[in-house]
Formats: sequence, structure tokens, C-alpha cells
Amino acid sequence: MLGKTISHYQIIEKLGEGGMGVVYVAEDTILKRRVAIKFLASLDHNYRARFLREARTVSKLTHPNIAAVFDYGETDEGQPFIVMELVKGQTLQDLLEEGSLSLYQAVSVTASIAEALGEAHHLGVVHRDVKPSNVVINERGQVKVLDFGLAKIIDEQYETEEAANFSQLVATRTQSSVVVGTPLYLSPEQATGKVIDGRSDLFALGAVLYECLAGQSAFSGSSAMEIGAQIIHVTPPPPSHINRRVPAELDRITMKALEKSVKKRYQNSGEILADLRRVEATLTADGFRKSRNISPSRQVRASALTTLTDSLRRPRLSLFTFLIAIFVVGLSVWAVLRWWRPAPYQPSTAGLDWYNKGADALRNGAFLQASRALEQALITDPNYPLAHARLAEAWAELDYTDKAKDEGLRVTSLVPDRSALPKLDALYLEAINATLSRDFPAAIKSYGEIANINSTDAKAFVDLGRAFEKNDEIDKAIENYVKATNLDSDYATAYLRAGVCYSRKGNAPGAISSFEKAEVLFNALQNIEGVVEVFRQRGILFRSTGRLDDATAQFRKALDTARATGNESQEISALLELSYNAYTEGSIGEAQNYAQQAVDFAQQKHLENLATGGLIDLGNSYVGRGEYSEAEKYFKQALDFARANRGRRREAAALLNLGALYIRQLRVDDGLRLVQSAYDIFEQGNYRREVLLCLTEIGRANRRKGNFDEALKAFRQKLELAEKAADRLQIATTYHDIGSVLIEQENYPEALKNYDRSLEMNRNLNNRINIAYNQHNRGNILWHLGRTAEARDVLKEAFAIANQPDAAYKSLLPDIQLSFAQIFLSERNFPEAIKQSSLALKMAGTDYREVAIEAKYTLGLARAFSGAAQEGLTLCAEAANEAGASGDAALYSRSLLAHAEAALESGNADVAWDLANKAFERFASNGQQDSEWRARLVASRASQLKKDTTASDSQLTRARETFYQLEQTWGPDVFKQYQSRPDVQYYRKQLG
Repeated sequence: MLGKTISHYQIIEKLGEGGMGVVYVAEDTILKRRVAIKFLASLDHNYRARFLREARTVSKLTHPNIAAVFDYGETDEGQPFIVMELVKGQTLQDLLEEGSLSLYQAVSVTASIAEALGEAHHLGVVHRDVKPSNVVINERGQVKVLDFGLAKIIDEQYETEEAANFSQLVATRTQSSVVVGTPLYLSPEQATGKVIDGRSDLFALGAVLYECLAGQSAFSGSSAMEIGAQIIHVTPPPPSHINRRVPAELDRITMKALEKSVKKRYQNSGEILADLRRVEATLTADGFRKSRNISPSRQVRASALTTLTDSLRRPRLSLFTFLIAIFVVGLSVWAVLRWWRPAPYQPSTAGLDWYNKGADALRNGAFLQASRALEQALITDPNYPLAHARLAEAWAELDYTDKAKDEGLRVTSLVPDRSALPKLDALYLEAINATLSRDFPAAIKSYGEIANINSTDAKAFVDLGRAFEKNDEIDKAIENYVKATNLDSDYATAYLRAGVCYSRKGNAPGAISSFEKAEVLFNALQNIEGVVEVFRQRGILFRSTGRLDDATAQFRKALDTARATGNESQEISALLELSYNAYTEGSIGEAQNYAQQAVDFAQQKHLENLATGGLIDLGNSYVGRGEYSEAEKYFKQALDFARANRGRRREAAALLNLGALYIRQLRVDDGLRLVQSAYDIFEQGNYRREVLLCLTEIGRANRRKGNFDEALKAFRQKLELAEKAADRLQIATTYHDIGSVLIEQENYPEALKNYDRSLEMNRNLNNRINIAYNQHNRGNILWHLGRTAEARDVLKEAFAIANQPDAAYKSLLPDIQLSFAQIFLSERNFPEAIKQSSLALKMAGTDYREVAIEAKYTLGLARAFSGAAQEGLTLCAEAANEAGASGDAALYSRSLLAHAEAALESGNADVAWDLANKAFERFASNGQQDSEWRARLVASRASQLKKDTTASDSQLTRARETFYQLEQTWGPDVFKQYQSRPDVQYYRKQLG
């Protein structure tokens, strides 16, 4: 198996093997990440079908404490496999045997397991094999629970096998029956073969907590039968009887989790989690207990496949008796359901009123207001399941993951069986649950059924439209919003949502018309929150069409109105929109001011997750100013805020922005690692716009590393997603990034086409900062192609934008200055090249490493060509050394060529030959023909100095061939213009 590729996973090494199959480490050849891939042993067709069905369910579990399932499938031979997150670290079993857990750590780890179980139980997945060896504490101290759902699959396999061999099993039942679960952590209902639910997992969690606190298992025995008997009949002493440091409250929690009676035990993960968190806050981080006590009677080897319990050794009933019993029970259940079904839940009038207000606020995008209305609904009517579900949706939109999960658990506890609900309520719960798990196709399906049933209810079509909108199916979203307005011409929310979608599609007239109708209707209803949202969305529309002054006016109206009405979240949103608008205009100082106001206000009002978003925007404003150390400070602060408040989406956003900053600073590997972490979170959570942003930085990092094919692959994937989402700004950015890779590949004509597309779109968007970057890169291409006069013009435009008093794009200014220096060097105007490159080097300082390195070797070449050969050689050598350590492959190649030329000018033929050979090999491998022919020419001239005529002639011939291949690559007209460059004419004479 090692070395084979299954699907797009290359097997690297074996991790382990058991009765259920084999686990390997594999490389995902598409996403370039390490994963764990588990091959299941059984080839039974029914088992494979169950396995894939269960894997689909488990793959929806997205939680920081659950090892994610990424993929599933079958080999060509029909062997099923699943692909999971590769978790590196120590198992809880290892830590227990080392005796290195403090009470605080024991409680913290158990609480994290409880969070994971809560998420799984909410989606109907019971683990069935919670034990220390299935819990890993990774290298960052994060708890990960493994193997969700697999136990259930295995259990179903044995049930099927038993049913198929019923008569045989009656005879062999006392010999070798098998159930799932390790004996020390089985619940009494598992040990007696009863139906189980999530509360069995909570019993196992109690057994794990007991072992963490006491240093020994709650139950013991020399065989699985003895252990099972203890679990059913014996109550262990409280942990404090073994470890005196255990406080009374921990004893209570542990023993409640280990209750034999399911009804007396914790009923859901939220209950035990709340108790654990309260105790955790009272514990210090020290106080280690004694090492784990493992007596011979406890050394029972167990696995998730082969655990035996005494309950399975009892004789079976006959098949006839069994069938009669099933019939009687079924008849009884039917009678109960037929005659004693409880009446559907009816919310109170006040609760329903608050619920409707909250649901409408959700549809409008006013998530904080939605949460407050729904909380009020639940104060009035605490047992209203739909209000809990909608509140979970509001918390999820605000990135309060824990709160969302808690509300989801309350729904589950209130409605354990959704089939008992009225059909519409059950469909709403399914739709909301699918939205929470970001399974938008499933949400569309449920909301579609609701709309079919309530075909005259405009709100049903708005809900369906929102599901399509979240799934980037904008045309279908508009179709449903229009249906809603046809059903209810006074429904302001339908017009608002339609306007948002028209805006996304670039249909400005449709958007403006829809927003006008929404504003009139919201005003008539005195719904000021709706009016403010219209202002905000209209501002976004104006910004997307380049009307930045009009956009600012709308955001100011939104801000003033929100302040006047005391709407905190809308005030913060307006401030952040004003900040981004100012950034787009190039007013970086103003952007910082607005972002700082948003952060300060959010912190003052204890809106932590909104403060996190403000910190990220504030960091980006410092990036715009080129003040990278300040930007890093704010991104790290945002990361700390997000983690402290468990805002998973904003944590990923902070990781993404910090990683992008590191890539910009040439800390490429550090940056790529952070961006990849962000990508994993966004991709698992189906956050599509954020995935686009991650692909941008993944592509840029690969460009830096010289992985041009990987970079283009990332950018083209991003372009496809951006076009589907109708995100014009990201489409424009992607053309820019594709052009940057083509520049590195020295395919200048194609690069220019991509930059021209990007420039046109950014001019339409009036995005001044992007226009400046477009023009800078276009200028670089134009002078390379010999169009020097045009290059100077576009560089001057870029410089004018970047040099505005309040803009101060400090990182772009030295880059533009460097471009002017390189133009003078190409014109062989060495005095001016020295002057301009010296200025660029000074402007770059220590903050902008890439510009500083390139300016240094440009200055070195100008010095070497103007007679100061040794000084030029020293500068070029320093630049090459710095470039080699930078992680930027293309920059290093260019620096090598400059160093080789400077060595040749100083008469050092051996050094020139060695460096030129390294350079042309790198250029040739990447198809960089413009640089390759010049590097081969330097190698030829160095060989002449060394009196090696054969080598000189060989390299000269290759240089000529490569030079004339440019005509085929670029076309004759472009090649002719290229040859007009003074430096190209100078080198061409040396070609002969």
C-alpha cells in the first residue's frame, strides 16, 4: 500500500492496524496537506452502504474538538475508506499513564470532550466508544476526539450478521458475541444490550473523568465479564476517596455522570459542560495527581471491535417468541401514538410575536437585533423550540459558536423526536439545522418544501431565497424574492434582499429600484433598523460601481441613524464600512480612524466578536500604510480576541490576515502555514468568500516559492468561484494575481492582458489602491517590452495615487521608485540608475525586504557598469545572500544573475561562471527565456575569460537559440519592440 495513490491521496506511512482495518498517513495531492486515511476491512455490500451513509453524517461534524472527516470512498477493489484530519500529539491514555494531568487539566480536557459530544449529539451521532485512547491533545494543546460514528457502523455490521445467522447465534451466543465499546467505559445500557442514546456517551465521559481525577479506572475486573458486572451492579467510591485533592463538586459531577439510571444521569452534554466550566474557573493550573494506578486486574486489552460483555452471554429467545414480542410491542407503540400523541406545541402569543420579530431581523441581516428579539421570545416562552433554533442561527451568524451550539442542544432536548412535530415545524427545524451546518443544498430542499406547502406566504419564499443566496445561486435567489414581492407588495424585506442580489450581479438599476421600495416601506412601518440596513446596502452598491462619495454619504446616514436610535451593532457596521470605503479611496488615515472608533465602541459595549472584526480592519489599514509591525500587532490581538470568545470564523480571518502579512514580508512558510489553517476552517465551514481570500494568499505564497503551476492553479480555482459568486472585486484581483505569476514566468504579453482586464474593472469600481498596484505592474511589463515612454507614464500615475498625503502607501512608493531605477539601468544611464536605486534602497529600509534586495542589486549593477566594479560586486553579493534567505525563488534567481554580471565586470571569471550556470539552470527549469539567454551569455563570456572556447561557444549558441525563441513565444511585433531596449541591443551585439 505504501507509495500508492488512492483517489488523490498518496499513501506515505502506516500509523496503526486493528481488527477494523488499517490507518495510514497520506498526502492530499490536490490540497497539499497531510491526512489520515483509514481502510475498513469488510467488503460486504450492505456494510459498505451503511459505512458511506454514516461517513456522510459524520463529515458534517465541524467542531474544533472533533477530528474532521474530509472524504470517503472505495478503492477499485471495493474496500471502503475514509479520510480524516491528521491529529499529531499525545493521547489522553498516554497522559494518564504518565500521571501528568493536574485537576485543572483533567476538567478542561473533559469539558472539551463534552463540547465535542454535544455537537455530535445535536446532529444525531452517538460516539459509542468514548475512551482515553480516542482523545488526542495536539501540539497546540487542543483536544480532539477521534472515530466519531465508526462504532455505530461496526455495531450495525454485527447486528446484520446476527440477523442473518439467527439460529446459529442461539447456540453460540455464550461463546463469542461481540458489541461495540471498551469494557471500562461501557454504560449499563450498553452492557445489557439496551437501546442507547447520547447519555451512554455521557456515562463513558464520566468514566474518563473519574480516571483523570483518581488515577485509576472507575471499574475493574480480570475479564470483560467481571468489568461488565461491576458496571451494572457496583457504584465506585467517589474520586476524592482515592485522590484527596478532588473537591466535593467534582465528586458530585463525576458520580452524576456515572449514575446507573439513565434518567438520573446528565441528560445532555450542555448540562455537564456547564457544571465542568463552573468548577474549572475555581481551579489553579497546578496540583498534579499521582501516576495512574494500573493493577493486574485492570490490564484487560480491549478494542472498538472485539470487546465482550456479559450481557451478550445470555441465551436468546427463540425466533418465534422474538417475533411475537416484536408484534406486541409494535401494536402497543401504534396504539400509544394513535390515541395518546401529545398535542403540537403552541407558543404563547407574546413568544410568537417576539419570534416573528427575530425571524424578520434575521432575514434583514440584523443579527444582533435578531438575537435580542429571540432571547425575549424565550424569556416569555422558554420551551419554544423554533425560537431556540432561530436564536442558534443568529448566534452562528455573529460567530458565537458556543452559544449557537447550546441553543441547538436545547432544541434537541426539547424535541428529541422531530417526527412528533407538526410537519411545518419539523421542516423549519431541518432547514435551520442545515443552515447552521452550512449545508445549503439541504436548507434549500427544506425551505423549498415549506414554500410548496405555504405557497401564499411571502416569508417562506424569502427564506428560500436566502438559502439560494447563501449557496451563491443568485438568479434563483432573485426569483424567489420577486415571488415574495408579488405575493406581498408591502414586504420590505423581500425588496431589500432582492436589491442585495441585484447588487451582487452588477445590476445597479435593479438594485437601486429595490432599495428605494424597501426604504419607503420600512419608513412606513417605522422600522428604523430596516432603513439603516438599506443605507448600508445602498452604500455597498455605490462602492461596487465606483461611486465612492455617494457610498460614503450612505454609510454616514447609516451611522447617524444608528447612533440616534442606539443601535449598537449597526453603528459598528457603519463605522467599518466607512473604514473600508476610505481605504478603497486611498485615505488610509481616515480608514484607521473609523476602524479604531469601531473597535473602541465594540469593546465598550462588550460586543467582543464585532471588536475582533474591527481589529482586523484596523490591521489592514496599517498594512495599507506599510506599517507592518503595527498591522501584526492588531492581527495578533484579533486572533487572541477570537480565541478567547471562541469565534471560529473570526479566528480564521485573523489567521488569514496575519498569514498574508507574513507572505508579504517574505516570511513565506510561516505565512502559508497560517493561511492553510484558515483555509481548512473556512472550507470545512463552507465559507465561500473567505475561501476565495485564502486561495489568493495560497497562490501568492506559491508564486514566491517558485511553484508557478500551483500558484496558477489556486488563482484559476479562485477565479471560477469568484465568477460564480459574481464578486467583481475578487475577479479583478484574480486577474492581477494571474498577471503577477506570468510576469515571473516572463510571459510579458499575456501578463499585460491580465493586468489590463484588472485595471479596467478597478477603474469601474474606482478602487484607487488597486489601480495604483495595477499601474505599477503594468509599468514594469511595459519597460521590459521596450515601451519605456508608456511605462514612465503609468508609473507616474501609480506614484501620484500612492503619494497622496493621507494615502501614503509606503510599501508601494519604494517599489515604484525601484521601477524608475531599473528603467534607467535598461537604458544604460548608470548615473541616474545609481541615484534612483539609492533612493529606492533608502525608502525600503528594513521594512520592505523584497524592494530592498532588488534595489541593492540594481545599485550594484549600476556601480559595476560605471567603473566601480568591486563596490558593485559587494552589493550584488549581499543582495544574492539576502534573497537566498528570503524564500522568494524568483527574486533569488534574478539576484544570482546580477551577482554573476557584477563578477564578470570585476574580472572574476570563475565566480561569474559558477553563478551564471546556477542562474540559467533555474531560469530554464521555469521557462524564463528573457533571463535565461542573458545568463547563458554571461556564462559564455566567463568561459572566454577562462580560455575555455568549447564551453564559451556552446553557451553562446544556446543563448542565441533562447533569444530567438522569444519571438515565437511573444510574437514578432512584441519581439521587435523588445529589441529596441538599449541594454538588449548591447547584449545582442555580444551574441554575434
